Amino acid sequence: MRFSTKKMIITGGLLLLISVIVSALRVAKILPASFIFDFFSYTCLVAGTFIGMMGIFTHVKGTVDSRRSSDYRHRKP
Repeated sequence: MRFSTKKMIITGGLLLLISVIVSALRVAKILPASFIFDFFSYTCLVAGTFIGMMGIFTHVKGTVDSRRSSDYRHRKP
């Protein structure tokens, strides 16, 4: 199953948001200081950044490729 670019960007953003929320809850001392929460937050941060950037890069590449192909079709020989 392949993710669309929108789904990758949204998934990356949600993972980044989860990372920020978990970190904020730890700073506010609502969540206890634990290696599990630190590791989970860091994993969400790295995965969200990677997935979101892949979605953005894929979207930009598709847009550039479609514009190039449309420009090529509209050129006069």
